[in-house]
Amino acid sequence: MTPVVLAELAGSSGYGGGERYLELLFDRFDRARYRGLLICPEPGPFVGRMKERGVETHLVHLTPLFNPMALWRLRQLLVQERVTILQTHGARANFYGRIAGRLAGVPVIISTVHNSLKDYEIRSVRRGLYRFLLSVTLPLVHRIICVSDANRRDLIEECPSAEARIQTVYNGVDSSAFPFQPDRKKVREELGIGPGPVLVTIARLTEAKGHQYLLQALPSLLETWPQLCCLFVGEGELRDRLYRLAVELAVERSCRFIGVREDIADILAAADVVVLPSLSEGFPFVLLEALAMGCPVVASHVNGVPELIEDHKTGLLVPARDPQALAAAIREVLSDPITASKMGAAGRAVVRRRFTVDQMVANTTAVFDAAMQDAGVLAPVQKRVAA
Repeated sequence: MTPVVLAELAGSSGYGGGERYLELLFDRFDRARYRGLLICPEPGPFVGRMKERGVETHLVHLTPLFNPMALWRLRQLLVQERVTILQTHGARANFYGRIAGRLAGVPVIISTVHNSLKDYEIRSVRRGLYRFLLSVTLPLVHRIICVSDANRRDLIEECPSAEARIQTVYNGVDSSAFPFQPDRKKVREELGIGPGPVLVTIARLTEAKGHQYLLQALPSLLETWPQLCCLFVGEGELRDRLYRLAVELAVERSCRFIGVREDIADILAAADVVVLPSLSEGFPFVLLEALAMGCPVVASHVNGVPELIEDHKTGLLVPARDPQALAAAIREVLSDPITASKMGAAGRAVVRRRFTVDQMVANTTAVFDAAMQDAGVLAPVQKRVAA
């Protein structure tokens, strides 16, 4: 059987949840059934990362938003590679992919929604433009994958006519990459962290991730645990501003901004609490990874997070933009290590049962198969794995 050519059009060339999804998908899909190629919309670390992993990677610049030449270049690549399935990620890639895919005669076009459009860090005028483009290009797409039911509901609210095409496929992780008995000392010793509790937050340093509220929660926590250390893992445009805020709050000595790290399991092993104070999320990989490690979690009650975290069962949920509530939840976890350990164990069990990478890939390829059948493209049907 000749493999089906599957093209993945990334939303960016940075490294966030959407890129983590693609990394796992390329690692796990059946290469006897699919020949995968990645298309990135600009230069960036994700391009080099995927090339190093042996993934066929192409660069097609997709700026500005209305760029006929970008559409033409993308169309030419899809024709040249004889693409059967084009899966796109994010509002910009979804727009370009739907039009270029149709112009290229791609039999199956699938859009993927990782975040609700209303939560994009863009001006309201641009957001309105994306809504309009969604509605006018909807007839060009065969399926829409949302990574959470919250995203699905938001998309239906934005565009009710999309409902029949939407399916939720949850993100998943490889639990075997997160050991049951991790080495808690490795990162602590490397960074010279003292004996106090360690908070870890892993996210791009952007407004939507809510780091400022974690910083604002620290002064009251340091009154009880003066040796507490908070690790900020990730890079972004707010790094300098966040450090200045830490200085203003007199908590800078307790904060470590350690940039992007590859050793996420080791970082999580050092954590007493993993904190995600985001203002919006789709279905965050960092929480899946923290739960897979058995870490106690405190996270904002936003978007798809409650579909993963059951409050006081697998973690604690707090309102977004509320440093007092965030501090109280972290205090609750640190003050009761036995209950915290039970929540961590429960979270690990949930991930191993419901949110594995194998389930994510099987359910995604089941969407591919159903769309190919509808389009009259012959393909063996793979049984869907229950979520």
